[in-house]
Amino acid sequence: MKLNPFKFILLISIIITFSSCNWLDANDTEVSSNPRFISLTFAANDSVPGLKYAVFTLEWDDQLRDSVIVNLDSLPYQTDITKVIPTFSFYSSARTYVYLADTLGLGTISDTIVLSGKDTLNFERVVKIRNIAADKITEKPYHIKVNVHQVEPELYVWNKIADNIYSHSGSLQKAVYFNNQIFLYVSTSVKNYLYSSTDGVTWTDQTNAFTNLPLNSMIRVIVEFKNKLYLLSDDDKLYSTSDGYEWMSENGDISDSNYKFQTLLFELNGKLWSIMKSDVDNAYRFANSGDGKTWVVYGQIPANFPVGDFSALSFTSRTKKPKALIAGGYTASGQLLNNIWSTENGTYWVDFSTENTTLGSLSGATIIPYNDKLLLFGGLDSDGYVVENQYMESIDEGLSWSVPDTLYNRLRQVNISSSGDTTYIDYQPRAYQSVLNVVVEHPDKDYTDYFIYLIGGVNPRESKVYKDVWVGKLNKLSFIR
Repeated sequence: MKLNPFKFILLISIIITFSSCNWLDANDTEVSSNPRFISLTFAANDSVPGLKYAVFTLEWDDQLRDSVIVNLDSLPYQTDITKVIPTFSFYSSARTYVYLADTLGLGTISDTIVLSGKDTLNFERVVKIRNIAADKITEKPYHIKVNVHQVEPELYVWNKIADNIYSHSGSLQKAVYFNNQIFLYVSTSVKNYLYSSTDGVTWTDQTNAFTNLPLNSMIRVIVEFKNKLYLLSDDDKLYSTSDGYEWMSENGDISDSNYKFQTLLFELNGKLWSIMKSDVDNAYRFANSGDGKTWVVYGQIPANFPVGDFSALSFTSRTKKPKALIAGGYTASGQLLNNIWSTENGTYWVDFSTENTTLGSLSGATIIPYNDKLLLFGGLDSDGYVVENQYMESIDEGLSWSVPDTLYNRLRQVNISSSGDTTYIDYQPRAYQSVLNVVVEHPDKDYTDYFIYLIGGVNPRESKVYKDVWVGKLNKLSFIR
């Protein structure tokens, strides 16, 4: 039987094709040459809370000039990373080596182990890894850094940084942070003084440059508004300064000439707010101005609303709305209040004390916003004694108040000697201290400090005038990410 030439050629082609296929030869299987890192996770450990939540990424390190496996968000303070079960993932891996630093802190590599997938490692010693791809040729080393907070994030650290800013008399004080420096105004019945500082430590006497402010002005109620400072003189005239040194009378135009200034309140919604008193009916009413010159009088203040020695604050709420608070103080009839008044527009007010009376009656306190809370310092009771709770906080924008956890937030300086002994300098109870919330940028170090300055104050029952400066901050607000 003859074989058809066409069929013969087809048969030969099929044989050649099958004999040349790589998949027929297991030795020719292609393997990966990619050893690159994908992920690192830590197994959960009931005795080490939060360990499993560590998130590791590959980041460039300028000092090492190489990429590093690191958790940018540090693990909680004092997290134990000495017995960790890690899971590494790579694009391919034939073998992975872990390099451990010596236990003497010399910075040298003392041990090398091969990962088995069931390892427990001390990540205080892990320096780097080296992964070899599935081709058993290509490899890639990576440095490893496990960040653990070295200080307690929730701890407030306080230090006394200055004492006796001035040596003369003068219990009437007010410090403000303005034009990137601290101004401390001091007044006696015979003279006004001014001191300035950029850091709260070193102070310069600027009294000779301080001009035009009348004696007995209401320096305890200075309000910043549109890049100026405003206050009232003892004859109910409004004064302002754009540089902190030279004060000028505003000679304001009031919509009803029968009204005179009683006190300034705050800046809110682009307006400077005040309380004015009528010469006709002796009623007290709110007023505001968009430029500090032309004033419009509004409705009468509510019952149990203070006209002096209160604490006033304007701030931005968690919902990004402007709000203002008035706390404590005295009514026109001399009654000391425990009311907390809140407003979003300056004319409609809510009295928080109808639902909550955790603050107590006080005068001469100061409130600032800090770390999504309101912090209150100082104050006097109805008998003129410094209030028992010198330091309180509100987590609900002024509705309720409580004493902070003294484990993390206590007004004292902690000193640890070289021998390990601990001593304390306590902040002395007082009222009418100036409290400043100062933000300092450090662009060269890529972090920001959020300082609280406590400056001066008085304790009238003990005839004490304080001329010191304390500074504090919450650790976690200054962490470098």
